[in-house]
Amino acid sequence: MNQDERGVPELTIDFRLGDWLVRPRLCQLVAGDRVVRLRPKLMDVLTYLSRRPGQVIRKEEIIDAVWAKEFVAEGTLAQAVFELRAALGDDRKGSHYLATIPKRGYRLVAPIWTVKVGDSTVPACILIVGEQEVELTPGENIIGRGADATVRIDLSEVSRHHARILLSQEGATIEDLGSKNGTHLRGERLTGLTVLHNGDEVYVGPVLVIFRELGPGSTRTQRQ
Repeated sequence: MNQDERGVPELTIDFRLGDWLVRPRLCQLVAGDRVVRLRPKLMDVLTYLSRRPGQVIRKEEIIDAVWAKEFVAEGTLAQAVFELRAALGDDRKGSHYLATIPKRGYRLVAPIWTVKVGDSTVPACILIVGEQEVELTPGENIIGRGADATVRIDLSEVSRHHARILLSQEGATIEDLGSKNGTHLRGERLTGLTVLHNGDEVYVGPVLVIFRELGPGSTRTQRQ
């Protein structure tokens, strides 16, 4: 979805909230090399509040918007806000991101602005696995068979958490996570953290994956 007439980010657009980069589609908060994953309902609450920054939004309105026809108690929202504040780094000493307004509702107090294409200093990178292209995210990207893997390869020869790519302002690195069949780069089995370069071919067990770094403003090439 696009921005509304006030330029407030809608539910699928990445935006900045104070020091955090909020990525709704990935249910992630990113700050430097740190990545915090949120439950989908938590992200729904955060993005709904983000559409009216600084305004107090009634509890009933948030529940109706996020949980729709589901019957939930007010305590469900209170627990979601508690988890959000913990993820954002708020504490009992002060509300730097999300404030509770007694008997009224909640409001975001940190500045919000949308992310323009090319603003991020973290390079845009993808992994090519067969015919699939997977976008890597700032911070940790797990490759493996597990359901929680960023890059999921559903083969028995691939460990649940097989390898990890870390993406930061300095570039991308990869390391094996103690997998049974190993991770190989440039013909050698990885034994430690190794820098990735554009076009590198990596074997995750028997599976070939190709690392690509996209330049600023780049778009993916459509395959014939």
